[in-house]
Amino acid sequence: MLRPINSLMAATAVFIGGLVVGGEFVVHMTELHLAIIVTFIITGAGMAINDYFDREIDFLNKRHRPIPSGRVTPKGAFVFSLTLFAIGVYISFFINIPCFIIALVNSVLLFLYSFRFKKVFMLGHIFVSYLVASSFVFGGFAVNLDNMFPVTILAVLAFLSNVSREIVKSIEDMKGDRFGKVKSFPIIFGEKAARKVSSLLMAISIILAPLPYLLGYMNQNYMYVVSLGLVLFIFSIIWNLRDTPAGRVHKLMKVAMFVSLLAFLVGAL
Repeated sequence: MLRPINSLMAATAVFIGGLVVGGEFVVHMTELHLAIIVTFIITGAGMAINDYFDREIDFLNKRHRPIPSGRVTPKGAFVFSLTLFAIGVYISFFINIPCFIIALVNSVLLFLYSFRFKKVFMLGHIFVSYLVASSFVFGGFAVNLDNMFPVTILAVLAFLSNVSREIVKSIEDMKGDRFGKVKSFPIIFGEKAARKVSSLLMAISIILAPLPYLLGYMNQNYMYVVSLGLVLFIFSIIWNLRDTPAGRVHKLMKVAMFVSLLAFLVGAL
């Protein structure tokens, strides 16, 4: 239920956010460590609560998940997720007030997303993408409250690419989403339109990707690594527009986003 890889990627984004904003990085190392732990816990809680509310849809789309497979009971998943939310928010109080507020707001949004807003047109895509982007901001707030512009750029790039990924993922999940009455982009406007819009968002992300380097917030290593990520995004666009199965496009996009995250990391060191 925790999806440790997703949680680890979110925690890595927090670390990158702390690196990028600069300031007294070493002085605030404890706060950054706590922010990483909080992010890992709350992201895991979000995955667990999503499994709870999606249990009927997952019987159609993903029967290997813990609840449909019978490995975890719905009640157990619900209690487990709320416990993790509470622990994560509690720990965030010891970082600083802005981080506490973000942790609390994001926990509420993760719950509401799974409970209700996932089924509202585009709102689910936007919520998830905001939560991904906010990991960079969370790390920045933990280290330096006075220099948030660099990390905001990273957050915008993460937001755009993740909205695109969410739309492609919703194409893959159309069967279960129809059953669950989820008003996703492809269900409202059709698969063709969804592929075009997601490809456009990927293209915008590709165009904006050099910005952190050009503004001096990333070193040259960033460009070396992010170039590979951009190539993967370009192939994702080509596959997407050629009606390659959405599952394959989604997997390639996840690899591209992982490489891009790695580029942020090496570029900030």
